[in-house]
Amino acid sequence: MIKIESLFFYLLIFSIPIQARLILHSWTKPFNQWTSASLYGTDILLGALFILWLVRIYRHRMPLDLSTSHVLRRQQLSSPAAWLLFFFIVCLISIVNSHFIGLAFYQLIKLTEFIGFYFYLRSSRSVIFDFRSLLLIIIVSGFFQSMVAITQYIKQGGLGLRLLGESPLSVDATGVAVFFADGIKYMRAYGTTPHPNVLAAWLFVAIFALYFYYCYLYKNSNGRYLSGAGKESLLMAVYAIVLLAFFFTFSRVVIGLWGLGVVLRVLIVFFKRNSQDIASQVKSRIVVLTVVSLAILFLFSIIFWPQVKSRIHISAQEEAVTQRIYYNKIAGSAAASHPLIGVGVGQFIPEMMAKFKHLPVMAYQPAHNIYLLMVSETGFIGLSAFLLFLFFSFYRFIKDGDFKKLATFSFLFFTFSFLLVGLFDHFLWTLQQGSLIFWMTLALLNSDLPASKGGS
Repeated sequence: MIKIESLFFYLLIFSIPIQARLILHSWTKPFNQWTSASLYGTDILLGALFILWLVRIYRHRMPLDLSTSHVLRRQQLSSPAAWLLFFFIVCLISIVNSHFIGLAFYQLIKLTEFIGFYFYLRSSRSVIFDFRSLLLIIIVSGFFQSMVAITQYIKQGGLGLRLLGESPLSVDATGVAVFFADGIKYMRAYGTTPHPNVLAAWLFVAIFALYFYYCYLYKNSNGRYLSGAGKESLLMAVYAIVLLAFFFTFSRVVIGLWGLGVVLRVLIVFFKRNSQDIASQVKSRIVVLTVVSLAILFLFSIIFWPQVKSRIHISAQEEAVTQRIYYNKIAGSAAASHPLIGVGVGQFIPEMMAKFKHLPVMAYQPAHNIYLLMVSETGFIGLSAFLLFLFFSFYRFIKDGDFKKLATFSFLFFTFSFLLVGLFDHFLWTLQQGSLIFWMTLALLNSDLPASKGGS
């Protein structure tokens, strides 16, 4: 049974960026993605995992201990799980303010699913999966998505991978993410995700997985670094392809955070006071990764300079900026009118539709800031509970982490980056793929990983 559960788990991780789904119901007409219910392929895999998890608990007579904080036995103010439970209760109570009760319950079920995924990851490490294998599966998934994304960008259209959930992509199709450079319209790469920003987030995870594997876990059973030019060259070739696809998403925030992370790691390696604590093999591999990164970045910028220049230039008048300001103001207004428990979980769009009845269908979108979206739907009580969950999660990691090790800094940068992404986009909270990424990173942050206990 353990092997079957492991197989389902790794298949789920590989499938995170795949948006294959069946639309079950829509609460508004015409159809709006944010007021509808869908069954994703990853929902089925998660459901199977939960069943196998319960069977494993029953067979081994294990207590149903949802977290290492023992949240059900002793409530502690410093327990991340306790604040997460409190946040869930607030979401449940917020349903009383809902426009569409069915939609609210659907969103609550989704939240339950993602929180279950969070606790599953925390409880199953070293039993169902190990960190090294997890990183390898993420790398393989990222490589697959990269091949799809690069081909999409070259073709400037979709590949017909509808069974994998690929959107019907065309540079001239309505709703497809495009931009102009020198008067020419370009489509950004999607992979099999619903938006280039979601693909960028997954490739960001894959890039981190490759960094971590190459720098800290690329060892044999004796702890010695593996040698062999062929293996390292293959790994660097995979990295180059994933990084190229990452750039083809033209996701400004995520790419910017990647660049910042690279700079911070290099600074730590070469300017850390006790730099002797960082193994020489790690330093040399950081140098290799930096050289490859700069080479790919340089070549990409030279070959695609008009597109790069167009995306670098940010105007206060462009749609991406004005839309974010507009939706964030609506979220602030909703929070002000329902300050305690918000308008109801999943109710931002119905509330917006009730107040602004004559907008185009495509204009009804979530606030592009997960914290504003959260406060509008669950009030200041809900937002406070979730922020305390995040605070104590990071506090625990920082308190227990060995910051003499570069791996600890690296993992901290990686997870904190997603909190910053949440300031500029909503997909980590509103989309299946983004939510799985978000809760996976938070679960790993709250686990006793090599990042916090070991590594160079």
